Amino acid sequence: MHLSICNKCKSSIGKKELKHWFLLPSNDPNLLSDRQAAVKYFVSTKNSDIMSTLQGSLKHIKFLPRIITRMKTAQASMNDWMSLYKTAYHAMLIGEICRSRASSLEIFKQISSTFSTDLFRIASLLNKIIDFEEYARQNHFVVKPGVDSELDKMKRTYNGLPDFMTQVAYQELQDLSQEVQQCSVIYLPQLGYLLAIPATDRMKETKDYSIPNLRFMFIVNDIVHYKSANTKKLDALLGDTLCDIYDKETQIMHKLQDVILEMKHVLIGVMEYAAKLDCLIALAVTAKEYNWVQPEISHDGELAVLKGRHPLQEMCVASFVANDIYSGDSESKIKILTGPNSSGKSIYLTQVALIAFMAHIGSFVPAQKAKIPMLDCIFTCMYAAESVSLNLSGFLISLNQFSAALNNATTNSLVIVDEFGKDTESESGLALLTSSLNFWIQKGSASPHIFLATHFLSLSSIFSQCPLVKFQTMDIIVNGDLVFLYELVEGTATSSLASFTALRAGLSKKIVDRNLQIAMALKSNELVLPEESSWVHDKMKRYMMIFEKFAVLDIQTDDPLEFLSFIKAVVEE
Repeated sequence: MHLSICNKCKSSIGKKELKHWFLLPSNDPNLLSDRQAAVKYFVSTKNSDIMSTLQGSLKHIKFLPRIITRMKTAQASMNDWMSLYKTAYHAMLIGEICRSRASSLEIFKQISSTFSTDLFRIASLLNKIIDFEEYARQNHFVVKPGVDSELDKMKRTYNGLPDFMTQVAYQELQDLSQEVQQCSVIYLPQLGYLLAIPATDRMKETKDYSIPNLRFMFIVNDIVHYKSANTKKLDALLGDTLCDIYDKETQIMHKLQDVILEMKHVLIGVMEYAAKLDCLIALAVTAKEYNWVQPEISHDGELAVLKGRHPLQEMCVASFVANDIYSGDSESKIKILTGPNSSGKSIYLTQVALIAFMAHIGSFVPAQKAKIPMLDCIFTCMYAAESVSLNLSGFLISLNQFSAALNNATTNSLVIVDEFGKDTESESGLALLTSSLNFWIQKGSASPHIFLATHFLSLSSIFSQCPLVKFQTMDIIVNGDLVFLYELVEGTATSSLASFTALRAGLSKKIVDRNLQIAMALKSNELVLPEESSWVHDKMKRYMMIFEKFAVLDIQTDDPLEFLSFIKAVVEE
């Protein structure tokens, strides 16, 4: 895996490049300087009030591209309109704060020019046109009074309909026979205004619902519905008032959408620069909370970090042991780390890569002091997790990662390698690693910055006389038990001390002791015999006694019966 440094990180980015802005590092010194200045500004206690105000408004900036897409298809919900209004309103507040301090930071200047007066226009239109309270109550787009005179007239008519319909019902009741005691005028979409009369006893018995001067429509729940001359007049006079209101409000909504879509570039710019500002504030909050420092970005190729820390691991342990990082200038650029398992080698390697990466996104870094060279790439060969979807072995994945570093790393690259060659035969892995290191050693001072952890302890003898290579190990104490100090020191480990790790993992002491016996035998080039206490070894011992007795047996002078008795005694023993 490698992380390329971006050479063309623009100050104005498109929608698809939003993630690119911070996730890809940059080696543009001006850009990194602007970001560091912003982080330093927000870290300062005197600017904490400004930062808090900006944070309060930033949390109301929503992801607008999704809302704009729904507006294009007229599918925006009430939450979409509300989110848009809150975004425009709080973006105006952010813009005002940044304009009052535009000379302080580059990000403030960018926001001042991007958060234009169009935001005020959008917020003003939304606030003036949409009745959000009624929208929530009626669950459809509702326009405020005073926006459209024709719409206001229709709403006044609709709101006065209950009283008017009561008057019509009273007039109809006067014209009906004494048989009908009550009636009402109702409105049904598509059918219009109807006269509703409870079914009389005669109607229920005869099923005859006819009434002079009224046209029977239908009966439901013993309520008979009719059309009368007055209800027909209501249809002609008022029509489908509610549907007309909905249609009018929909027209206004479409016009509002068109106006906002014309200014969508402003909204996209708001979201992007708000995201930048949010990232910078987040880096400042983290730097202040965890005591990170501003790194110096150098151009002389020197990497020097005093008391560097792993930004995540230090949050997971009670106390974290900080270690220095040096490479380049008068320091060797190739570091080989050895040491027992779980001694902290991988954490240290990850720490080196993370500090370099953080410096190249403009962040402060976890250290007491840091000088980071301008890198062009960060190559890592650390984890080779196998997967059936890749159809690649763990060793091939590791080789692909390592070959990327060999073929592309320059003098300005950082290469992190953790236990390369462990996935294949030890001799082949050692040979590949040794030849790769020779390739970089031949480059001299033009080699990349290399931090390599390995259990191939023989590398110390192979490169012991090479001035370009420096051996380091993680300090330990062995005194009946293994104690990790997690402190980086010069030197080479004499053993990986796998037996201690095995004991901590829960293997029995008997198995671990046997492991040490076999290891000593292999190291001394001796034959590995079965364990003495095993029945196999005991049987082999008896066979050897018989064989040795037989080898010196002289059938001419020795007594065969005595020899057979000896065999019987040995077998039965």
